[in-house]
Amino acid sequence: MGGNLGETVDALAADFNEQSSGVTVETSYKGSYDETLNAVTSAIGAGEAPELAQIVDLGSRLAIDSGAFVPMEEALPSDRIDWSDFQDPVIDYYSFDNTVYSMPFNSSNPIFYYNKDMFEEAGLDPESPPSTLAEIREASETIVDQGIAEQGITFANVSWFPEQWFAEANVPLVNEENGRAGDPTEINLDTDTADRVFSWWADMHADGLYNHAGVGNWGAAQQAFLNGQTAMWISSTAGVASATTGAEENGFELGTGYYPTAGDTRTGVVIGGASLWMTRGLSEEKRQGLTDFLLWLAEPEQQAFWHQNTGYFPISDSAVEYLEEDGWFDENPNFQTAFDQLQETEQTVATQGWQAGPASEVRTIIQDGYVSMINSDITVESKLEEMKTEADDALQSYIQSKGN
Repeated sequence: MGGNLGETVDALAADFNEQSSGVTVETSYKGSYDETLNAVTSAIGAGEAPELAQIVDLGSRLAIDSGAFVPMEEALPSDRIDWSDFQDPVIDYYSFDNTVYSMPFNSSNPIFYYNKDMFEEAGLDPESPPSTLAEIREASETIVDQGIAEQGITFANVSWFPEQWFAEANVPLVNEENGRAGDPTEINLDTDTADRVFSWWADMHADGLYNHAGVGNWGAAQQAFLNGQTAMWISSTAGVASATTGAEENGFELGTGYYPTAGDTRTGVVIGGASLWMTRGLSEEKRQGLTDFLLWLAEPEQQAFWHQNTGYFPISDSAVEYLEEDGWFDENPNFQTAFDQLQETEQTVATQGWQAGPASEVRTIIQDGYVSMINSDITVESKLEEMKTEADDALQSYIQSKGN
């Protein structure tokens, strides 16, 4: 993690080191989620695995299949941790075969951000943000037609957002119970949900209403919103703290709302972010030191610090109670939006989130597929067929590689 997030991680490590006796935690920045996952797998292959690895949400299946990590539920003493205290959607995401495999750390979901001042100027209700993709289009047309912003909305081109629209519609992204019952072999890009989502997304760009920040370019999307190029923005809860500061610096009032749905169905969102994995084969001394660090990190005080300085969820009920008693959510309602959305999420196969060994490859296929839709004459329907074929091949090739 870079920027403010990386600084907050470093601050946590420094705080632990200051109060710890004989244990020192060193942090190592390896770039993006995918770059970090590649660095971890390379280190494991070279026999130089770190004691603790931060692995992206969809890297869980790959981490399990590697055999390099010990499940947290087995590694951490049952008399020193209460797994039932963790938020249900968070702990469910990182559980496989009824076993918690990793310690939730930076857990998030996506929310809707908007410029209340622009909404008011456009004659839109600043206290009632759009809740569907159709409503976003209507608001975008109003704002752009009046010359209030160049485009209506922006968000980074990341597969995580279409995945969320599938979850909201209660449609699994892949078969085999979203990859939770076994290795998936097919992706559901031949569904009405896929057509609705990608048609809206492509049409928004074609009509000059969507600012395409680029594949994986979270920062460019945030800047387009904060600089007033757009009136709306979709991003992770991890952006709440920086967006709050940015809105103040740019002189407008920030509003937040639930993630917009593709249709009338609102089932809920999927946990995103990353979790912490303990490698196998540690000495007893290192394992004990790492246990102390992980249990300290999960305490309400540290979870409150992490949440307040980033926007990521407090991962436990006790941490939420700690924040509520301090009046945090009352004074900072934009931080509560994502938490309320999480609490209202129904626990289904779709909202538990998909898993697959080649998840990173599949995500790239989806992201690059959208670029083809807006930069060529290919129809959305034809491109979705191509994307499905490519993704299905990747999923099935992974299964074959495991057999070898």
